[in-house]
Amino acid sequence: MINEKTENTSLRKILLVRPRFLGDLILATGLVDVIHQNNPEAEVWFLAEDNYAEALAHHPKVAGIIPFDAKRKNNPFYLFSFYSSLRDFHFDAVLDLFGNPRSAQMTFFTGAPIRVGYDLRGRRWAYNVIAKPSSDPLPSGRRKVTEAYLDLVRALGYTVNEPYQTSLYISAEERTYVQKLFDRAGIEPNQAVAVLTPGASWPAKRWSLDNFIELGFMLQARKIRPIYIFGPKEDALAKEFEERMNKDWIFLNQPSLRGLMAFIAAADVLIANDSGPMHVGPAVGTPTLGIFGPGEPEIWFPYGKPHETFYSEVACSHCGLDECPWMTCMDRLIPVEAAKKVLSLIS
Repeated sequence: MINEKTENTSLRKILLVRPRFLGDLILATGLVDVIHQNNPEAEVWFLAEDNYAEALAHHPKVAGIIPFDAKRKNNPFYLFSFYSSLRDFHFDAVLDLFGNPRSAQMTFFTGAPIRVGYDLRGRRWAYNVIAKPSSDPLPSGRRKVTEAYLDLVRALGYTVNEPYQTSLYISAEERTYVQKLFDRAGIEPNQAVAVLTPGASWPAKRWSLDNFIELGFMLQARKIRPIYIFGPKEDALAKEFEERMNKDWIFLNQPSLRGLMAFIAAADVLIANDSGPMHVGPAVGTPTLGIFGPGEPEIWFPYGKPHETFYSEVACSHCGLDECPWMTCMDRLIPVEAAKKVLSLIS
């Protein structure tokens, strides 16, 4: 660990390496304020895959973003060029938040004098500062993701005092665009809007589409306008929904990432499975109901009020399965209870 405060404040250019995924990248934005609280003059940069990097656009506290072309990740000519270019940025410190072999390579090839990472087999060679765990693991053996991130900052000698707060920013043009669509859809100025995202990367993380549809009818009965958004690789789910949706609902299939963010920012509440879009809500200030099944909310939902989880502890909880033949944890979550939580969040 680096202990000299004078050395820490001399770190003028710091890179956070978190190539993927959307939710993990959003969670990493909380480190920006922590770094600036300890080192107000520091430039904080991010390295992320290009399809996630745009989430950080317009962020006033992010000095720069280095996009990595994931489609060319196995192209040796591209990798040579990309790795070679990293030295040109002259970073003072690099924090590898991902800790996989490729992010370790990225960290090493920056040539930064301070390279911080986790003590993981096969990666330690890339770092010259190892972040030590500052807390014990949870009963599942895992640690809260934000605590793991903060360990990297603590390894720089920085202190962590403030509540951890993620952040994303929506431009004025994006807000105007969404407002025009709301006007066109007949949404009244004082009418509450709920964004629902029924998809998730893994089947076991998906609350059933039946439940999302039933919840939509309950919200509509309360004069709340539902907006359903489906992402890439969710065409089958979106098609099934489109065949069953109410004519007064708004249906968006595969908007751009910035569009997804803008709609969530304009809404009064977000209802989302444990997925990337779930993390957009707290980062743009929209009250969020995070639906959890096999995932662990104590690890992946580091948000306080007004945000809440919708979760039922069962005997096999914390299994972390991508697919499950029983789905007992999800079956215990009923729409009427979700509706109560949503109404509470809106009020």
